[in-house]
Amino acid sequence: MRVQAKSFFFATRFLPRAKREAVEAVYGVFRTADDIADLPGLEIAARHVALARIERDLAHVRDANYESDAPWFLGVRRAFERFPIAIEDALRLIRACRRDVDGFACETMEDLERYCAAVAGTVGRCAMPILGAGDADSLERAERLGIALQLTNVLRDVEADRGIGRSYLPRALAGEPIAEIVRRIAEQARKYYREAPILAKRLPNDGSRFALLAAADLYEGVLTGPLSPLNKLHRVLRSLVRCLA
Repeated sequence: MRVQAKSFFFATRFLPRAKREAVEAVYGVFRTADDIADLPGLEIAARHVALARIERDLAHVRDANYESDAPWFLGVRRAFERFPIAIEDALRLIRACRRDVDGFACETMEDLERYCAAVAGTVGRCAMPILGAGDADSLERAERLGIALQLTNVLRDVEADRGIGRSYLPRALAGEPIAEIVRRIAEQARKYYREAPILAKRLPNDGSRFALLAAADLYEGVLTGPLSPLNKLHRVLRSLVRCLA
């Protein structure tokens, strides 16, 4: 997380230890699945075998008689023991990674949002019970916030995705100027980022509010390009003010 998700790493430093460890563990298994789906060097069949194993381990994570030697397993088991995370949300993400291995066809904005919901909205749904709000409405809002984060990733990684033969830009928009496509996706992401302050008010003020707001504010800033140190500081201070309001 410190290397590959700097904004999230910074935000989680303010969480109580139990919450921080749970978030780190969940991030670990999801990052593992994402790397299996994306990193070069593996045959498609090998990717499916590895992801199927993660899916099986997660499905049994609350079974005290089930054992796994996966390096993330014990940490994730502790997270699922401590917090009411829905196993189905975690499994939904792994299944989305498996579909990604076979190639994702994004025809419309609706297709893109469904994909983002599966690979990142699920992360939001898993994180909220850890942070302190597991009711149905909060989970739905957290899913939309997760979609916003993934839409930001899509815009940030256009060139990198092209390098591995993928594109998440809707084909239905192919006739439009790239600047207009970017504008439309960024506009939708900003709409969903509005869930952050609503969710923050439902969380205990033990660092959880600030962690959520800081992660969202820093990530939203990426929509306008790489953040300078001064811009990052401005957004962190903005998060602190919103947290205290």
